[in-house]
Amino acid sequence: RELKIRAREVTCDHRPFKCATECLQARRYTCLGWRQTGGCSADGQREPDKDQSCDASIAPTMSGFCECGEGRIVRKPGCTKGEWAEAFTCHDECAAESDLYEELGLDHGASEKDIKQAFRKLSLKYHPDKTRNDPALSARFAQIREAYEMLGDAGQRAIYDAAGLKMLYEKLANKAEEAGAKTAEIQVTLEQMYNGQEIHVTVPRNLVCRGCADSNSERCQKCRVRCANEIEIRHVQVANMRGMVMQQQVEVPSREKCRTHQNSLPITIEPGMSSGDTIHFKHMGDQQPKKIPGDVMIKLKEAEHSVFRRTGVHLHTEVNVTLAEALLGFERTITHLDGRTIHVGYTGVTKPSAVMRITGEGMPHKGDPTERGNLFVKCNLVMPEDGRKWLQEMAAKEGQK
Repeated sequence: RELKIRAREVTCDHRPFKCATECLQARRYTCLGWRQTGGCSADGQREPDKDQSCDASIAPTMSGFCECGEGRIVRKPGCTKGEWAEAFTCHDECAAESDLYEELGLDHGASEKDIKQAFRKLSLKYHPDKTRNDPALSARFAQIREAYEMLGDAGQRAIYDAAGLKMLYEKLANKAEEAGAKTAEIQVTLEQMYNGQEIHVTVPRNLVCRGCADSNSERCQKCRVRCANEIEIRHVQVANMRGMVMQQQVEVPSREKCRTHQNSLPITIEPGMSSGDTIHFKHMGDQQPKKIPGDVMIKLKEAEHSVFRRTGVHLHTEVNVTLAEALLGFERTITHLDGRTIHVGYTGVTKPSAVMRITGEGMPHKGDPTERGNLFVKCNLVMPEDGRKWLQEMAAKEGQK
């Protein structure tokens, strides 16, 4: 009698696979149970007294993991990361296809560094050279490599997170429409452009609540933002032409539900950046039904500085010089943008509006901060209000010597 094995339950949104290969690793799709952890992390301290069976309904805000066969782990960080998810059972989670993060042993909050490190670690274990071309293990390596190639690309990862695997495949095949870009402007200081700094900027983003088009669950009831309209193809009767029908694109309200999320974007201000420079975030814009999320373009605007004025890679500042200092010499100190003290001065006669150049004390060159422009210091001559009185004071000082 032939033994029937049920493995890898999938929807239309899945990666290509072969049933023969999946049946070799069918135990991966069996469930052992829910393992509770603390600290809002699937890798947090274990809380075994709160473990559950495979068929128990688990709230998405609970932290832990579904333990499946052959060491497979489905991580659930819970807390705020599970706020917009539905309750689940570990039986369903283990029976389903691994998502890209799970293939690398990560959760959705993984950093770029985490993804690279996970792939290197798994490559050492599952590379065909290590497994002697075992069919099941070779299939695992192919899945791991594909997951890394997608999640390791920031643009592809953003599409996958926002719209799923099916939309990502359509994008790679140039069959998906992309939503418009969102632009924003932030003000940055000259100090930040001189020294470089990483800051975070919050940009509101509309997100599609997946699975809520025909659902009135507690989660879906929180999605109160109207989604963007969709384009629908309709067959329209051509006027005065009997039997003639044409296709026409019609904009219709979407049945999907959306919500607004305050998205925190990391902005890396490189030394030497200028006002007008743009930082590009691929596919981090608003989500729209049946479309790839557009990009976010963050434009830098330089704030006015109280001491320095910038022109290209050069800096300009001014010092006031009295008439006596202009004739006899002067010294000044200027606090630079990185906190250093710059000493400037002249021992000879300083002409009105004279400009001193200090080589290498300007702005760093973008892309090569070891190269710098110059600092130009303009000397403003401050004349005495009463010339006669000033001459008398100067003469008195000379007489005291």
